[in-house]
Amino acid sequence: QVRLLVRAFAREYLPTCRFRSGYLPTQRHRETEAASTAAPLRTKMQTRAALARKNSHSLLTAGLDEQEAAEGNIELLYFTGWKSPAIHYRILDTEVWTDLPGEKFTEQNGGFFISIPGKGIEFVCNDGVPTGWDKAPGNQNYYIRKPGKYTLKNGTIEQQLSPPKPPTLVVATEVGSTTVCLSWNPPDGMPESEIGGYWIYRNDVVVHKLGVTRNLKDEKLKGAVEYKYEVSAVNVQGTESEKCDAIIVKTNVPGKPGPPAWLKVAATSPNFIELTWKPPMDLGGASVTAYSIYRSLQSQPEATAECVGTVISRDADGQDKTELSWKDTEVKQGESYSYQVSAIHLADGTMARTVSQAELVEEIKRKASNSLLSVEDGENEGPRCEAVVAKAQAMLKAPRLDDKDPHIMLQAFNWDSCYNKDGWYKVLSGQVPDMKEAGIDMVWLPPPSQCVDDRGYLPGRWYDLNSKYGTAEQLKSLISSMHESGISPIADIVINHRCAQEKDQDGKWTVFKQPDWERWAICRNDPSGLGQGAESTGQNIEYAPDIDHTNKKIQEDSKAYMKWLIEEIGFRAIRLDFVLGYGAWIQEQYVRSVGSPYAVAEYWHGDVQVLRNYINATKGVTAVYDFPVYYTLKNAIHSNDFGGLNCGGRLPGVMGSDPIRSVTFVENHDTCHLEVVGGKFGDNNQVCRAYAFLLTHCGVPSIFWSDWSDRGPQVRKELKALCQVRKSVGVHATSRVNIVASQWGLYAAYIDGTKGTIAFKMGGNDWSPGGGWAFKASGNDYAVWTKGGE
Repeated sequence: QVRLLVRAFAREYLPTCRFRSGYLPTQRHRETEAASTAAPLRTKMQTRAALARKNSHSLLTAGLDEQEAAEGNIELLYFTGWKSPAIHYRILDTEVWTDLPGEKFTEQNGGFFISIPGKGIEFVCNDGVPTGWDKAPGNQNYYIRKPGKYTLKNGTIEQQLSPPKPPTLVVATEVGSTTVCLSWNPPDGMPESEIGGYWIYRNDVVVHKLGVTRNLKDEKLKGAVEYKYEVSAVNVQGTESEKCDAIIVKTNVPGKPGPPAWLKVAATSPNFIELTWKPPMDLGGASVTAYSIYRSLQSQPEATAECVGTVISRDADGQDKTELSWKDTEVKQGESYSYQVSAIHLADGTMARTVSQAELVEEIKRKASNSLLSVEDGENEGPRCEAVVAKAQAMLKAPRLDDKDPHIMLQAFNWDSCYNKDGWYKVLSGQVPDMKEAGIDMVWLPPPSQCVDDRGYLPGRWYDLNSKYGTAEQLKSLISSMHESGISPIADIVINHRCAQEKDQDGKWTVFKQPDWERWAICRNDPSGLGQGAESTGQNIEYAPDIDHTNKKIQEDSKAYMKWLIEEIGFRAIRLDFVLGYGAWIQEQYVRSVGSPYAVAEYWHGDVQVLRNYINATKGVTAVYDFPVYYTLKNAIHSNDFGGLNCGGRLPGVMGSDPIRSVTFVENHDTCHLEVVGGKFGDNNQVCRAYAFLLTHCGVPSIFWSDWSDRGPQVRKELKALCQVRKSVGVHATSRVNIVASQWGLYAAYIDGTKGTIAFKMGGNDWSPGGGWAFKASGNDYAVWTKGGE
C-alpha cells in the first residue's frame, strides 16, 4: 500500500510520468513498438471454464465491461523469448500505472512468474528495457478481470483451473454375462462447465475415455468373472482427478456365443472350396474355442445341412485365433454348396475329427477358465451364421495393372439405363453369355449404392445396394453369374461427395447414414457453407457436399466400404469417380488398402502430361481413361488424316507413353450426350473403325454399352469379331506397336501379342501385310490380319 501511495503521489505531482487509462503506450512507446520484431499477438479471454475451452470472448478481451470479482491475487506465468521481461499494469478501478518498464517477472517453471494483489488488471508486457512490447490485437491492452492463476503464451491468456475432484456415487446399473452398465455423479463442487470428461478404469487399466456423459456400457466381457471399476474426472484442461472408490462387479453366467462374423468364400477350384471367417462379435461371456461347419447342396433346404467339419480355434498355449479358415475337399466339380458356421465355447471329444484334434480338445479342457467351465450344456453352441454359396470350379482371376492378359472392358450402362422398366441388373444378367462369348472379361457396372439422383452419382447410404438399377439381391445374382463366366465386375466408387439422409437440429441436411457422419465430415470450404471439416484437397462441386478425406474416420470408412464391395459383394476391380475432387495421395491409400486391384480413374483432361502427373501422384496404382487418345482418334477418323496417331514413332496419349495405365474408349455415359465434346463420336462405320483401332492395340480398350447394344446386329457382329481377334492373339496393355504408315488416308501397324501378331490397317487407301497372313476381320475402311494365335 505504501508503494502504491508513493506512485500515486508521483503521478499527481510529476506530470511527465502521468498515464491515462486506454492511452498506453505513449507516442514514444508506439515508435519503439513499431521497431520491435515481435509478431502481433492474439488474446482470447473467457469465463473460467470456457476460457480453457478457447471458444468464448466473455471475460478477458480488451475493452469488455468489467465484471464483479472477489479480492485476491492474480498469478501470471508468462512464456516469452525475452530474457528479463516486465509487466506494466494498473489495478482495475484505479488510474495508477506502474513505473516503466513495470515490475519484473521471476523465472519459474520454464517461464516468468509474477503475483499481483487485486481483483483485476489491465496490462502490457515488455522486454524490460522497454524497447519491445507484447500487446493485444488492435494496439490494445491485455485484461484479466478476476483473481486466479493464468498463463500468457503466444498471445493467449488461459486461466488455470483447480485440479478436479473424483466423481461420486459410482454404481453398476445393469449386469449381464458380457456387459456391465455403469453410472456416476459429477465431482462435488465442480462446475459442469469445467468438466472435460471421465476416464474409466477396469482392473487398474484405462479402458474408456469419455466426454461429459456420466454412463457407460462396458462390453465384450467374460461371464462369471469379477471386475474392479474406478472412474476419474478430467477437467477441460486435461488435468485428471484421483480415482473414485472402487466397486467390484461380477458378471453373470455365460450364455450362447453369437454367430461367427464375415463368413466368405476365400477360394474355389474343381477339387475344393475354402472358407474364412472371424470370431463372433458377441462371445457370450466366455471364450470360443471351436467352430462347427455345416454344409448342404444349394438346391436343398438349409435344414438338411450336416456338420462336415470342426475347427479348433485355441492352441495348446491358450491363444485364440482371430482369423479362421477351413477347406472342404469332399466336393464334386461343378456342384454348388451352401455353408454355415457356428461357434462353440468348449468342444468335447465327440467333435474331434482327428487324433490330434482330440488331444488338443482335452488340453483345452484341462486349462479352461472358470468362465468356460461354468457354461451350461444348452448354452455351449451358438446359432449358425448366414449362409454363403460356392461352386466347385476354378476361381475368377482378378485383373491387375501389371498382368499381360488381353483384357477387354465393357461399360455396361448408359445415361438412361436406370430407367429401364425391367430393371437394369436383370437386363445385364441376360447379356452375360454374349459378353463371355465375345471375350469381354471386365464389366464396369453403375454406382451400386442408394442414391439421391437416379443415375447413382449422388450417393447416400453406402451400404444400401438398392438403387434405380435394381435390388441388392439382383446385383449379387448378376455378379455371381459374371464370376461363373470369368468376368470381373468393376465397382464405380463415388466417394468424393455424398448426400445426407436427414436434417440436423438446425434444419440443414448434414446427417449422413451408413456410415454415420455429421457436419464435421463436410469440407469447410464447401459451397453449401455447412462444413466443419478441413479444406478440400481438390476441386469443389456444387451439387453435393464435398467430403473431407483428410479426416481419419472418413478414410477408415472409405477403406471399409471398398473392402466390403470387393470381399463381400464380389467386385474385382474399381473405377474412381471424379478424382479431381480429393487428393491423389488419398486415392493411392484407398487402392492399396484393398490389395491394389485393377483401378482406373476418371480424370477428364486432354493433356497427356496432366494425366501422367496424376498417375505419378498416385504412385502408379491407377490407370486413367485416355482422353487424349479419344480426342485424337475422333479427329483422325472424321478427317481421314491419321498423322496425329504417330508421335515420333509412338502412339498418342497415355497409350503411347504409359500403355499399362491407359484405358482407351470411343464413348462413355458423359461424352455421348455432352455437346462440350462436339457430340457423339460418329456414325456406325466411324465407331466400328475406332473400335477396330483400339481393340487391336495396346492399353485396355473399353466398349460403351450403347455401341455394343443399340447400334444394330452388324455393329455387334463386328465388335465380337474384333474382341475375339484380340483374345486369340493375346494383345495386352503393353503389347509392342510398330507403326508403318500414318498419313492422310492410311494408318497401318503391326501389334505383337503373347500368341502371335496382328497387322492392322484403316483409312481409304490400300495396304496389306503381304503373304503369310490370315485375314480375320474387316469393316468400312479397316482390315485385320493375324499371324499365329489360336
